[in-house]
Formats: sequence, C-alpha cells, structure tokens
Amino acid sequence: MKIFIEIHLRFVATVWLILMAVLSLLYLINYMKFDSLMSGVVSSKLEVISSSLESSILKAERLGIHLKSANNLPDLMERAKSRDVNVKLIHIIGNDGVVIYSTDSQLVGQKVEANLSKRALRSTEANWMLATDKDLYSGLQLKDSFDELIGSVVIQYDKSSFSGTYAQVRLHLLEMTVGIFLIFSLIVFLVIRLCFGDISGVIHLIEQYTGGEKVTKTFDAPEGSLAFKLAEQMKQGEQMKAQVSSELDAIQTLKEKQKTEGLSK
Repeated sequence: MKIFIEIHLRFVATVWLILMAVLSLLYLINYMKFDSLMSGVVSSKLEVISSSLESSILKAERLGIHLKSANNLPDLMERAKSRDVNVKLIHIIGNDGVVIYSTDSQLVGQKVEANLSKRALRSTEANWMLATDKDLYSGLQLKDSFDELIGSVVIQYDKSSFSGTYAQVRLHLLEMTVGIFLIFSLIVFLVIRLCFGDISGVIHLIEQYTGGEKVTKTFDAPEGSLAFKLAEQMKQGEQMKAQVSSELDAIQTLKEKQKTEGLSK
C-alpha cells in the first residue's frame, strides 16, 4: 500500500490533473462556440430588420429626401421593433454618433456610447455586431448614392431572453464534462494499477533487498513477472557471492596452513 501511494497514486493524480485541464479547456471552447452560434442566429434575425429599414432610407435618399427629413422612419422603426419582443430599442444615428430617430423619443438628439458609435460607424463590415453582458447590438451602416457613410441602424437586443438557454447548456456541458472525467479517471486508475503492478513488485523487491532481507527466503513473486526474473537474478547473485566467499575463505585457510608448516620447519 505504501508503494502504491508513493508511486501509483502520484502518477494517477498527475494524469487526472492533465485530464481535468483538457476537459476544462474543451468545456470553455464548446461554451464559446455556443455563444458565438447564438449571437450569429440573433444577428441574422436583426439583419432582416436592418435591411428593411435600409431599403426605406435608400428609397427616400433617391427621391432627394435627406435622412433627417425622412418623417416616415419612426413608424417603420416601430413596426420593425414589434417583429421581435426582445428588441429593446432601434436607433438611426448620424455619422457623428448622434441619435436622429429612435423608438424611444427621449433619446433623440443624444449621442450613443463611444464604443457603440465606434463599432457602428468605424467597422470595416457593413453589417456589424457588438455584444455586452446584458445586450446584443446589431446594425447596418447606411451609405448614400456616392457610397459615403451617412449613419447606421442600431438595434438593441435583450440577451436575457435566452439566459435560460445559456444556463441549460452550461449545465449539460458540465454534466458531460464531469461524466467523461469520472469514466476516464476510472479507466486510467485501472490501467495504471494493472499494467504497472510489476513495478510495485520490483520496488518492493529492491526495498527488501536494500533492507538486508534475503531474497531467497522472503520474496514471493508471480512466476514470469519482471519482479520474479529480477528476484531469480538476485538469488543467483547471492549464490555466486556465497560461492566466491567460500573459495576465498578456503584459499585464506590454505595460505595460513602453509605458513604455519613453513614456520615449524
């Protein structure tokens, strides 16, 4: 048991830690993939709203109606907002980041947040998206007939609407991760315990031998195992050592006898 704790358990614990790190990384990657997928799905829904508003603005622009003079936009924005109950706000901002039209009239004339304005007006993609902890912002840059930026559609979507889905996915991912960890931990434990059992025998043999115990009398290993073969070699070594010691004693005795006979003469 002491050998198992000192050797096997340390090795098993190391493999478990590596397995836990890998599974944790996979959990994080899968959750990020799901978050990206959900954001993509919501963004696709919001792009439809943005595109419909863009079409109306471009039609007005072709008729020579300036963006700030398109009085039918508020009604169109309200109808667009009603398509999805999770859409909190819809803005039309100018290229200076100031709200020109909004489904919340109190925000008209105010400037949107700097990070939102930068994303909406400076993005290299016409269809842009910005995610925060609570909301998802999506929109479409507006350009005139000369391909000059005149503003952007900004749609604010409530992310808490699918927080339950996120919680459920996190729970399932956690359950799968823990289940996989337990299964592979048991497999690793059994494999190491069974396949490396010989090592315990060898270490036990070495401990006995270095402790002064006689291998020929005290050690009993399964025949054919590594420990058994090593024990046989140790036995042979002990026999050779005893034989050499006996021969040296005989030679020493013979020398002393010859020396005694020489002195007596």
